[in-house]
Amino acid sequence: MTGVLVRLAAFAVLASMSAMLMGCLTSSQDNTAQFEAADNEKCISYGTTPGTPAYTDCRMKLDKLRKIAAVADAPPPRSSGNCPTSASGIGCTGF
Repeated sequence: MTGVLVRLAAFAVLASMSAMLMGCLTSSQDNTAQFEAADNEKCISYGTTPGTPAYTDCRMKLDKLRKIAAVADAPPPRSSGNCPTSASGIGCTGF
């Protein structure tokens, strides 16, 4: 009987974790669709037509700007502990 309860508990944990991960994936897909729709409208508002080189260039530039902003918002890398200025209280990145 105890083995059945352990398996049931393990199944419940796995099922709940799967549900949470599915929620994250759906949210990410929703964001992607929203970005694509906004980029489409913005490029059209600039007077470009879907399928033209100008439209493709516009979409590529907006995508590049979004990637640059994502990198700028990312936290700095952690140092490996061999920071020469750690005693001064100044943080190191990239070492």
